[in-house]
Amino acid sequence: MSAELVRARIDEGPVVPIMWLVILLGFLLNLADGIDVVAMSVTAPSVAKAWGLERAMLGPLFSAALFGMAIGAAGLAPLSDRWGRRLLLVSAMFLVGLSMIAVRWIVHTESVAVFALLRFVSGLGIGVIFGCAPALASEFMPHRLKSLAVSLVVMGYPVGAILAGPMANALIPQLGWTAVFTAGGLLTLTIAVVTWALLPESPEFLASQRGQRPEREDEVNRLLLRMNRKGVVGLPSVVHPPNTIPVAQILTPERRLKTVVLWGVYFMGFLAMYFMLSWIPTLFVDSGYTRVQGIEALTGFNLGAIPGILVLAALTTRLPLVPLLALFFLGAGAVLAFVGLTQPQELGALMRLMFAGGFFLHGGFTCLYALATRVYPSDIRAAGVGWAAGLGRTGAIASPLLAAALLSAGWGMYALFSLFAIPLALGGLLLWVFVQDD
Repeated sequence: MSAELVRARIDEGPVVPIMWLVILLGFLLNLADGIDVVAMSVTAPSVAKAWGLERAMLGPLFSAALFGMAIGAAGLAPLSDRWGRRLLLVSAMFLVGLSMIAVRWIVHTESVAVFALLRFVSGLGIGVIFGCAPALASEFMPHRLKSLAVSLVVMGYPVGAILAGPMANALIPQLGWTAVFTAGGLLTLTIAVVTWALLPESPEFLASQRGQRPEREDEVNRLLLRMNRKGVVGLPSVVHPPNTIPVAQILTPERRLKTVVLWGVYFMGFLAMYFMLSWIPTLFVDSGYTRVQGIEALTGFNLGAIPGILVLAALTTRLPLVPLLALFFLGAGAVLAFVGLTQPQELGALMRLMFAGGFFLHGGFTCLYALATRVYPSDIRAAGVGWAAGLGRTGAIASPLLAAALLSAGWGMYALFSLFAIPLALGGLLLWVFVQDD
């Protein structure tokens, strides 16, 4: 009941500067994540050339980080429901930054195993951020703007992915491919320090934090005062932990259908998203385009994310979220299918289609996090988002490996685009049929 009192206070007032500060910091956290994940994609052709790797060997390097993200999201992010959003987020950022910088020290070993281990460690931190940052953003905004807040936070990811392309094109010719990881790691550590200094803890979390805390009410009311809200009276000094583990709480009978469908849609979205993020540059190079053109194609895909996310987030303030999500997933599937079936060769046309694919896929994918934060209450919100993102990331792990195997078997770029259009269509249909807006 304590968290509901705090939520009512937040819902009844206007948006104030501290709320925008939380959104900005969450955006920066995800921006660093986007640079990290796409750093592997934009450097992959250079790594393969420098180390003499076959295309099939790139699949494990892509999937190592994604495997770490799955464990971080499902296994570590739920800890923020017990220990706090701020502590987990700051710790995760330091983990990501240090593991990125460490890449420069293993370049001379040419060890795929050690490189994959560092990517796995980075993935652990990124998974925590993907699970915690949307939960924190949703807890600082009035209900009517929750979807917009979460979308703006998660939008940092494609913005970071956009920056990774120009960074790679600027740094690789002069300093080599490891410079991309070093620059990304230094930026991540800088954002970690800023976050540690400025990010407040969630008042909903403080109100529902387990254990004996006589100072609970004072802490919550100090935050509410910063948000220009009236304080609350009568918060319990002791909150007892639930009798069930988080995964059991998100699979209660009233939540079970939505949870399982959400996991399925996340899986479909991750499957297609990380195929695109991981393989666009390499597929373009293998199709006869230059390394720079391949990176520009990925940058175009990520550029489409910004209008896609903003348009969908703005629409959710006036229209039901779920039908909009379904339409964006179906639109993304249609773009990929069109590329695969028509097989355009002209570079300009391909670039426009990559932009359109990013508009629909990034837009829909980002708002999945907004949907997840709506399904679960504050005391299990990070667990709910984390499990959806974590289990969904099995699709992210599988897609680079599947694409690598199919490339080795002789599949080309257009056939792969056609194949990965299918899960997007299925995800859109699952949303349309089985999930309704609250």
